[in-house]
Amino acid sequence: MKEYKFLAHTADMRLQVQATTLEELFSAALEGMNTIIKPEAHACTKGDVEKTLILSSSDSTSLLIDFLSEVLTLSVIHKAIFFHVSFELLSNLRLKAILTGMHVSSFNEDIKAVTYHNAQVVRGPDGVYQVTITFDI
Repeated sequence: MKEYKFLAHTADMRLQVQATTLEELFSAALEGMNTIIKPEAHACTKGDVEKTLILSSSDSTSLLIDFLSEVLTLSVIHKAIFFHVSFELLSNLRLKAILTGMHVSSFNEDIKAVTYHNAQVVRGPDGVYQVTITFDI
């Protein structure tokens, strides 16, 4: 199970993500961010660009925000939407991932930053991970 939904916010866009595994949480957060940047990215199936990410962080929340920030940076630099992520390693502190994406002519919305504001990855008693991510638009 993985899901995400958008929450109302005055100046930014907030995304609430839930998933049963960390891998699903990171994947759903990436899908949600892509929906902001280029809503039709969900229809992408074939990629023409691939990038590898290796990150370390102090906790799972920082790792998630750093992951999304790095993907956002790669998207802007390469003018691409990275619609698929394959994790070779994912723990609370480190990840190694292969991103697959496709070049796009434009983005529907510009995200200035993925913020740490009120972000906290928590795992409930039912084992479900949850986080709310704020994007500076």
